[in-house]
Amino acid sequence: MKTSLTAFALIAATLGAGVAYAHPELQSTEPAAGKASAPPKEIRILFNENIIPRFCGIELKGQAGKAIATGKATADPSNKKLMIVPLKDQLSPGDYKVEWHAVSDDTHKVKGSYSFSVAR
Repeated sequence: MKTSLTAFALIAATLGAGVAYAHPELQSTEPAAGKASAPPKEIRILFNENIIPRFCGIELKGQAGKAIATGKATADPSNKKLMIVPLKDQLSPGDYKVEWHAVSDDTHKVKGSYSFSVAR
């Protein structure tokens, strides 16, 4: 009986640990990663968990690696999993790289990058 209880407790602890250590994961982006699009007015990144906007943001870089000015990251009022970053100027045709960072409600920080193109 003790062995069964110990085994059950170990399994429960292992399964519970997976939930406790979850990190926000990127679900989708607009403009879409690896695709060409019309010049966007904003960058939209959807995560699988709610984010804390004041700890989130992006750095947008053009083909030459030069940083491009963006606005402050916010969360969509109707979907706290969606980070929205307005662009200050219209993007010219070419390739762009987005380096993003986000912190979820459970305070886990993640970062990553993706590229997209603005059609000519």
